[in-house]
Amino acid sequence: QSSIDECIQIDRRHVHVLGWEWEMGLQDLMVDQAGKQGISLRLLQIPREVMEQQATDKGDVTFFELAYVEAEFEHIATSSRRVRIHLTDFVIPQPDLIPKDVREQISKWSDYIDYWAVDWDFQEDTFMQGWVAYRTRKDRSLPLISDSHEYEAPGSYRVVVKVIDIFGNDTSQVVNVEIR
Repeated sequence: QSSIDECIQIDRRHVHVLGWEWEMGLQDLMVDQAGKQGISLRLLQIPREVMEQQATDKGDVTFFELAYVEAEFEHIATSSRRVRIHLTDFVIPQPDLIPKDVREQISKWSDYIDYWAVDWDFQEDTFMQGWVAYRTRKDRSLPLISDSHEYEAPGSYRVVVKVIDIFGNDTSQVVNVEIR
């Protein structure tokens, strides 16, 4: 918040923030809050390649804006405690920064995803992978619907969906689930 306040004080309307990791679900809140105060906030992921001297010497380091993932949950039956997650969209905000040979191989949004995982009951600490889907060298397909998960008890659960794109960047979305 102090960076936003400082921008307002010095009459600037844009802030770029570099980060190694971003708190799950926090990026949308931060951008929305800044926007309400008239500030355009760009959150950029520091790539691992920045630590490789050879990559920095070649100029191969690119800072990407955080990608956007959209996921929805589905109750398997109306009275059931069994749910599954559907990935419905994934957007890399700066496709022009993606090498042309990679872009030519992309035919749909899910082609940008290398793997994704679900933590069915995120407890605000460590992501605990309860389900995962990934591509292999032999099988390049990727399911966009998770296997089902059954909750033992009714309640409110915070589900985190984590997507790792083909560049190794991770993006998360929080889905709140009510189980009766």
